[in-house]
Amino acid sequence: MYGVPKFRENFFMKYKKEVLLSVGAVITIATVVRFVPGQDASKTQEDNLSNAIVIEEVKPIIGYRIVINGAEVGVIADEASIDDLVNKAYNKLVKEIGYDPEITVKPALIPTSDGELTLDTSDIIEGLKSELYYTLGDVKQKAYVMRIGDDFTVALESIEAVKQVLCNAQEKIINTDMAFEIDFDNNEHNSMVMTPKVLMIEPEEATLNLSTAAGEAAEVTIKEEKAVEIENAEDEDEDEENAEDAVDSDIEEEPVDNGVLKEIEFAEDIAIVEVFVDPSELVDVETATELITKENEEEKIYFVESGDSPWLIANQNDMSLKDLYKMNPGLEEQEKSIHIGDEVIIMVPEPELKVETKIEIIYSEPIYRETTYVKDANTYVGRQTVIDNGSDGVMEITAILTKLNGEEIEREIINKEKLVDPVNKIVSKGSKPFPVKGATGSYIFPVSGYVITSPFGYRWGSFHHGVDLALATGNPVVAADGGTIIFAGWKNTYGYMVDIDHGNGVTTRYAHNSKILVSVGQAVSKGEDIAEVGSTGRSTGPHVHFEIRFDGVAANPMNYLE
Repeated sequence: MYGVPKFRENFFMKYKKEVLLSVGAVITIATVVRFVPGQDASKTQEDNLSNAIVIEEVKPIIGYRIVINGAEVGVIADEASIDDLVNKAYNKLVKEIGYDPEITVKPALIPTSDGELTLDTSDIIEGLKSELYYTLGDVKQKAYVMRIGDDFTVALESIEAVKQVLCNAQEKIINTDMAFEIDFDNNEHNSMVMTPKVLMIEPEEATLNLSTAAGEAAEVTIKEEKAVEIENAEDEDEDEENAEDAVDSDIEEEPVDNGVLKEIEFAEDIAIVEVFVDPSELVDVETATELITKENEEEKIYFVESGDSPWLIANQNDMSLKDLYKMNPGLEEQEKSIHIGDEVIIMVPEPELKVETKIEIIYSEPIYRETTYVKDANTYVGRQTVIDNGSDGVMEITAILTKLNGEEIEREIINKEKLVDPVNKIVSKGSKPFPVKGATGSYIFPVSGYVITSPFGYRWGSFHHGVDLALATGNPVVAADGGTIIFAGWKNTYGYMVDIDHGNGVTTRYAHNSKILVSVGQAVSKGEDIAEVGSTGRSTGPHVHFEIRFDGVAANPMNYLE
């Protein structure tokens, strides 16, 4: 008990291993906590350990906010229901505005954990519809678009306006006292497309004034040509001499100023379609009427008739000769060789709307008398004397007249009734032959180097009493035989003319000269210069019109010229 004291080991040394392990663990934990992302490195180890173990609470999603054009219109629980809501809103918008605007707007769905769900979906639909409406900009307006032909359209606000425009247009195109209205037939394939038709009211009592929109009286041409067509003759003096052979009617042509209107219809294809248009495209009734009745220039084919010339064709169709040549290349160079039936392009005014009318008309037409000839052996061949002028008969004609915009395009005769029989005209016709080679001897051609452009005889519906010898202006014209000058000067359509008396009732005539070299009473010999070639009076070019007459009756010069 009192021996050597016992050795006592300290705590650190005794538990050295455990202490070292504990210190190492603490240092490791402190290091890990210090470098956790998002932690402040300046915090103490104690603070870092405390924060590392805090867990934030996450709220659940209750639905989806519907946002369109930046505005929220409601909250739905199921995002799959949005398509149905949009469709209902779109259909409601279409029903409200009356047409499908063909817009595509898809709202955004934003998840949310706050707020409450929109239980009344009608509020969402109304909100979506309102926002869709705001995206339209200018809302279109219901209208009726009238299409005429292939390319003309006009938009009006109501079907009544369309009716009024068509009625106004007809009143401008045709002048009628008859009452009518416009009705519409629906297209069998598309109920929105309509075709207008005219309904006449009491047509049996209706009368039609056949005047054009410009107020010009439209007369019925009873007969365009008579037995002898005087107006197309080249020389008026020749016509006067030949007019004795013309048959003049005692029956005056009766202009038709009324008739019974049987039918009115539109000649163009017209369709009226119910559509929605921008309000700026609508026009009023007055403007639409003006548009469809305004005359526009259109190309048409004109067929050349007897007596036509480029100048006459242009003048009759209110065109300038320059414009006619421009539309018909080569016409200017070939104008002297155009023939009856040739086609010429012209410009004519035509309105967009064309109205066709059928009218029953009754008018009188002469039954032209015939001519009975009695031979007179004491009168030279070619001289005629009227013994009895006779008279024309009268025929009453009933016809259906078809007019397009007031211009006649067809006439159908449906009945003829003779009212008065014609009485023939009796004419004494000379049969005494001309003296051989003329009364004074032989005759020479008045010019040399000529080309015969028109012989003696009938032409263009009249009688040509001489022969035309064409050559350049200024060439000398000589006397065919010796004689005395009995006329030297200007004579109507003959221009500058010279007549020579050769005795025994024989005379010669030289017309269309550019200059006269003799005077009345002067004696000239065969072959003596009496004038110069020209193209005065009614003439188509430089030439000499030469005649030989026996007792005033023209004979064929070619039978007497050497």
